[in-house]
Amino acid sequence: MDTQGKKRRRTTQTGFTLLEIIVVLLIIGLLVGAVSLSLGTRERPLEAEAERLAALLRLAGQETLLTSTPTAVGFHAEGYRFYQYQDEDWHLLTDGPLRPRQLDHDFKLELRFLEDDDTLVNLPYLAYEDDQRLLPRVYFFPGGEITPFELTMGVETVERRLTLRGSIQGEILLDHRQDRL
Repeated sequence: MDTQGKKRRRTTQTGFTLLEIIVVLLIIGLLVGAVSLSLGTRERPLEAEAERLAALLRLAGQETLLTSTPTAVGFHAEGYRFYQYQDEDWHLLTDGPLRPRQLDHDFKLELRFLEDDDTLVNLPYLAYEDDQRLLPRVYFFPGGEITPFELTMGVETVERRLTLRGSIQGEILLDHRQDRL
């Protein structure tokens, strides 16, 4: 009996148990899942913001048609603002769906007016409220026409951009082809 007791003491388990392997694989799977979900998070807000802006531009065009009051949208480096022409002056709309919008700090806007020579417009940063009169604007006219434009939206952390186009006939189109920068 002594020899069997010695054999039992000498044979110790080496390697991992099935439970230990399963726990390690589960932890690795959770880490891979978390990393893959976090990679595309800035792309969804880009698409959502582009769709929101397209919907707001269409709304501005429809309101202009219904009320016969010219409307404009002014773009700046951090976002955009809507205006209506009343009492012989442009007035900033401050509430409702056409209120001023501020974009996240890593969003980039590029504006081109298609009636000119398609050159890129330098979008100012708004340091003061008085700067709003200097904003490049897209105008909506009561007859349904708008200033032809092309607005490209992108996010600095993602190499992708979406383009909004407005035709002189008042059509607003969002190009879902996700161009790479």
